[in-house]
Amino acid sequence: MRLAFTSGELSLAGMRASALAADFGTPLYCYDEQTLRQRCRSLKSLVSLENFQVYYSAKANGSVALLKIIQSEGLLADAMSPGELLAATEAGYDPKDLLFVSNNVSTEIFGEIAQAGVVKCCVDSLGQLSRWLKARPGGRAVLRINPAQGAGHHQKVVTAGKVKFGIDPALIPEAITQAQALGGEVKGLMVHIGSLFLDPEPWLKAVDWLLAIAEQYPQIDYIDFGGGMGIPYDRSQEAEFPVAVFGQALEARLTAWMDKTGRRPTFAIEPGRFVVAESGVCLIQVQSVKINQGTSFTGTNLGFNFLIRPEMYGAYHEILAATKAGEGSSTNVVGNICESGDYLGKDRNLPALEEGDLLVVRDTGAYGFSMASNYTGMGRPAEVLIGLDGQARLIRRRESPEQLLQNQIY
Repeated sequence: MRLAFTSGELSLAGMRASALAADFGTPLYCYDEQTLRQRCRSLKSLVSLENFQVYYSAKANGSVALLKIIQSEGLLADAMSPGELLAATEAGYDPKDLLFVSNNVSTEIFGEIAQAGVVKCCVDSLGQLSRWLKARPGGRAVLRINPAQGAGHHQKVVTAGKVKFGIDPALIPEAITQAQALGGEVKGLMVHIGSLFLDPEPWLKAVDWLLAIAEQYPQIDYIDFGGGMGIPYDRSQEAEFPVAVFGQALEARLTAWMDKTGRRPTFAIEPGRFVVAESGVCLIQVQSVKINQGTSFTGTNLGFNFLIRPEMYGAYHEILAATKAGEGSSTNVVGNICESGDYLGKDRNLPALEEGDLLVVRDTGAYGFSMASNYTGMGRPAEVLIGLDGQARLIRRRESPEQLLQNQIY
């Protein structure tokens, strides 16, 4: 999100924070189309090989309006539920071009996605492989392989090693035999080591590891290296992921592998956070300012039900004053949920705030709204997109209390 502080107020992609709050209310998830398109283009140009594809991981943010932009920039998409599949098709994706990533999926859901037209499915157990090929006779399967080591910013996002994901590499021959017995084929291999890493080396090691395995199986024509590239949430402490350096190293490896094997499979990555995180912010309002036991608290209308990353992962998000300038002092920024762990940020330096002031929580485009819940009976926030024309438009309505009762029977 492009941010600028002028005339005593923060502007979001050219729109005044106070104007956005007045027009759409708070909390409000805001997205910048220009930033989103720039991130998509940096990934499209990552590798120059024609047989290289970028799949956007829709779980990071499944808003249809954003998916439309991502699709228009030439990125493919993956989905892991019928809901994500529906959002992707509403955005213009053809189901046969999507990758469905399964994890403990029911027979019924495999049937739904097969009927919807999905032809490529990534499975992470022999049981899931059997279910998929029974739902899609003669179908293609991609095996998610579990390496010995993962990477990520928190234990909960490391997806390799002693975790629930993937199958042991030693089971690949059995999986191939099982697929053939069911009239299908194992045509792809995939690895995903974790999320939010800023050093490309662990990912490149996983690339080397998967290429070495794929070399043993000539029938493999799709090799997927997953995602996980991070963004610097704390810009004072972290550097950006070196996209160009990673792209050069990746292309060199893929080219060398093709020269060695004489094969030209489709290579792919599946980033999510890197695509959308920095395009989004959450605009919130101060509801109370107080001192408790000598500690400053700034209470806002954004609880962990709408932004769970700080509570779930201990994640850092920069918080900026949007309608107040001046010298700052330390305060704890908290939400409006009756839980002691409802922190947005601890010991943050902010100007002297008052009730009604606005704040901006940065880099909430990924795993912000997509992980929001209705805990404590609150309707989820609205979302707006600030377009290339500089105008903000509503892309998701704020939920009302009445909507939360619609599926209840009493």
